Amino acid sequence: MDFKGKTVIVTGGSRGIGAAISYMFAANGANVMVDYLPVEKDIEGLKQLEQEVHNIGGVVDSFGGDVASPEEMDQLVAKTLERFGGLDILVNSAGFTRPATVESMTPDLWKSGIEVNLSGAFYITQAASRHMISQGSGKIIFIGSAGSITGGGGSVAYSAAKAGINGMVRALSKELAPKGINVNAVLPALIETDLLRDKEPDVEKRNKYIQRIPIGRFGTPEDVAYMVLFLASEYAGFISGQNIIVDGGSTYK
Repeated sequence: MDFKGKTVIVTGGSRGIGAAISYMFAANGANVMVDYLPVEKDIEGLKQLEQEVHNIGGVVDSFGGDVASPEEMDQLVAKTLERFGGLDILVNSAGFTRPATVESMTPDLWKSGIEVNLSGAFYITQAASRHMISQGSGKIIFIGSAGSITGGGGSVAYSAAKAGINGMVRALSKELAPKGINVNAVLPALIETDLLRDKEPDVEKRNKYIQRIPIGRFGTPEDVAYMVLFLASEYAGFISGQNIIVDGGSTYK
């Protein structure tokens, strides 16, 4: 898949699944704008990603912005247009989960879970879609979660927010597909990332999850990135409004 001349924004693009997506787009010729949260883990991840992209002669720039801020997401789009002269693809990968039972879920934890995982995805989508509508084309891809179906993910706030993504994808597709913009989501499950390690720090307990995966292994960030690139490519021109599960067969086992 060739993305030369294309520009992509990847939110949460400095670590985990987001970093794999950012790298793979850069490796296939795209101009990549990585949005990251200016905290230590994200900054370290960004440094590593930038080095890897530079090693292959790719093009990457970055913006330290909070997806939960509509103003900062407007600034992210503005910087992308100024830096690269266009915007063709948006990947909403920013998100987090903090394990909590319904009894221990505080109002602040609920609000942050919804604001980052759901509202933040809307804010950057709204900002990006204004440009895409004006040019009559674009691809918008959300990183959802199979937890929106199974109830997994570590907390009710996370599952609820990711279920909201599924509905947003269907609604946005009806609105934006007639304007030349494809909207889809990829729903990963049991991908070996910090999110999975935070949910279950114990290695032995975590490895028992593999018993739930018919394919017999954890997924990798690259497994998700391959699907994202396909949906962003010309080969997926007739696909819109879909929530596509990438889970090794575990969701409906």
